[in-house]
Amino acid sequence: MKSRLIVNPVSGTDAGPSYLQTINERLRERIGDMDIVMTVAAGDAMQAAEKAAREGYDHLFIAGGDGTLNEVVNGVASVGGALANTTFGLIPLGTGNDFAQALGLPEDVEQAISILFEGRTIQVDVGVLNDRHFINVSAGGFIAEVSDAVNPQLKSVAGKLAYLIGGAQVLMDYEPVGVRLRAIENGVARNRELDMEMFAVCISRMVGGGRLIAPHAVIDDGLLDVCLVEAMPTLEFISLLTRISAGDHTEDDRVAYFRASELELHFNRTIKVNTDGEVLEADRCHYRILPRAARFLAGETPYAAEKG
Repeated sequence: MKSRLIVNPVSGTDAGPSYLQTINERLRERIGDMDIVMTVAAGDAMQAAEKAAREGYDHLFIAGGDGTLNEVVNGVASVGGALANTTFGLIPLGTGNDFAQALGLPEDVEQAISILFEGRTIQVDVGVLNDRHFINVSAGGFIAEVSDAVNPQLKSVAGKLAYLIGGAQVLMDYEPVGVRLRAIENGVARNRELDMEMFAVCISRMVGGGRLIAPHAVIDDGLLDVCLVEAMPTLEFISLLTRISAGDHTEDDRVAYFRASELELHFNRTIKVNTDGEVLEADRCHYRILPRAARFLAGETPYAAEKG
């Protein structure tokens, strides 16, 4: 086993440094030699993961949140064949830790490490937006605007409340966007046009620190769970957001929820879109899925069709 630990010291509430000694000791007890990379700026985790993949590391442990994990997956995926040869171990230090929960991992760091060393693995689907990979959720419109508003400083101060604060800020000025979409569902192409508040294309179920945007998503079924929310008056949208947090929105007439193997979205203006919370801008999104393309250490009850 050739292992690297990639640590984001400013994940979540800046918890990384206080846990580093514990993480280091616990990992070395079980796997022996291991090198450590501390990230300093955006892109560092991606570069460290790409370098590890090129140098033949077969185990990457990530101490951070969904954004750090996103960088690591993209770094490994940039090296041909490396995804299939890498085992990922996620140690949850982020604000939301949505994908850690999807893997059946607790937020307690020591408990999570203990579970990782029980040795259960799962092959997880990987999503692709244009040329960027994602492992949890890619979302656009209102959700991505909130991601952009929830900067690292706000996360450090407010923790999970940062998403509520960011959402309140965005609601004041947000305008719906027109979209033309084409989805491949069960091998059949379906087309639609609508004005939209937001959308989410999901491998896993949760976004924004536990909001149950895709309550039926399974992380190894080879399909994208898609949730589109039509434009509506602001007060109605606020009411619907509370239902989305609880996962009680999929039967609402203003919500389109379906599974697809491929999805194209063309917007009438450039909007913010995120991949696992990392924000970019686009006027066109092409989504596809790489079935069971990444191997993760997991807990007993991941959101999966095949467990352990």
